[in-house]
Amino acid sequence: MKENKEYKLITILVLLIGVVILTVGYSAFSGQLEITSGAEVIPSGNDFDVNFSSSSLSVQTSEIVPTLSTTAEGFSATNGVIDNTSDPVISNLYATFTEPGQSVTYNFYSYNSGVYVAYLNSITFTGSKVCTARPGTTQSMVNSACSGINLSIKVGSENYTTTSVSSIDGHTLSTDGKELVTVVISYASGSAQADGAFDVTLPFIRLNYSSVD
Repeated sequence: MKENKEYKLITILVLLIGVVILTVGYSAFSGQLEITSGAEVIPSGNDFDVNFSSSSLSVQTSEIVPTLSTTAEGFSATNGVIDNTSDPVISNLYATFTEPGQSVTYNFYSYNSGVYVAYLNSITFTGSKVCTARPGTTQSMVNSACSGINLSIKVGSENYTTTSVSSIDGHTLSTDGKELVTVVISYASGSAQADGAFDVTLPFIRLNYSSVD
């Protein structure tokens, strides 16, 4: 009986598919500048180009290797994957926790390859945290443990946040500039534990950059 208890790990799978979606605003390019001689200049939206990068030196899309807060049997995380094909997305952020007090940190960059200064206008969390008991696990115990699972993000000089920030002023990303983006998935110390494994789905995060503040 004692031996079985020692080897019974409580496993939590945290699934974030496309956890961070970077979108860029093109509204500033809808206007036109008229010159008295009759010419006009219409800026190209292609000149506004903010992407995700695994490097601070240039736009690179190597996998993002997470940092685990501790070493423990069964505690692991998958590498993040960057896709800048259209709206830049980083996905595959996935952690397996075995006990409270563990966290996984992903570090990558927003990189401005365009000709315009970019402004971070807002950070938006979409969707809700959902914790679902696996067969044999008590859902009521999962509900108690669920409050200990958290997702936070920090972009450049902004503070860590776990909720949407609807209006950000004066946050600039210069041309050929970069800023560190840190995403942390954590299972807080002292949190309740369930009597078995359960799955957690966390919100999507969207970073909204634009050519106007």
